Amino acid sequence: MKASLLILGVLHRGDFHPYEIKRRLDNAMVECYIDVDVGTLYYAIKQLVKDGLISACAHERVARGGMRTVYTITPKGRAEFRTLLHKQFAEEGPVSQTLYGALLFLHLADPAIVEDIVRARIARLDELIAKLKPIRKQLAQVTSTGGGHLLTHLEKLRRLDREWLKALLADIKARNVRDVPNPAQLGAGAKPGR
Repeated sequence: MKASLLILGVLHRGDFHPYEIKRRLDNAMVECYIDVDVGTLYYAIKQLVKDGLISACAHERVARGGMRTVYTITPKGRAEFRTLLHKQFAEEGPVSQTLYGALLFLHLADPAIVEDIVRARIARLDELIAKLKPIRKQLAQVTSTGGGHLLTHLEKLRRLDREWLKALLADIKARNVRDVPNPAQLGAGAKPGR
């Protein structure tokens, strides 16, 4: 997942300096599924400015006498964000690597587009689950203990992902997708559980 998607998503909530963007991502616990270090964040911000997707809107003095730049998302950035978000939902791979970050911004996605994408992902998982049975049967006599556990784990993971996607699809179909009740609180305080 690209850091630019996360930055643009955060800037949908308001204008922030890079440290506040990082803090908001930390509060959303993105480090549980993606590594967004400070260097990557600052590099992505420079690229987003260069591409005209965000722009500096203010400068603030900090306690130690320095200045920090506050950024805002541009109309071009809002359009690009939506494109990136829909692409991220369609990205191939395990849901933990492809969807977790995108789900932070589900309420900003086009429900019809995401509904179609999630349906396609469920269908793909159905295909992958169906392929495992003949493979197990074919390899039954030659599979090691470790290989057997690997196939079992793979099947359980695919089934779990399919059920999880079905629940997500149900919320999207019912248009039961919402933002957090008070977005202003996202930047406040420490991470949950700390």
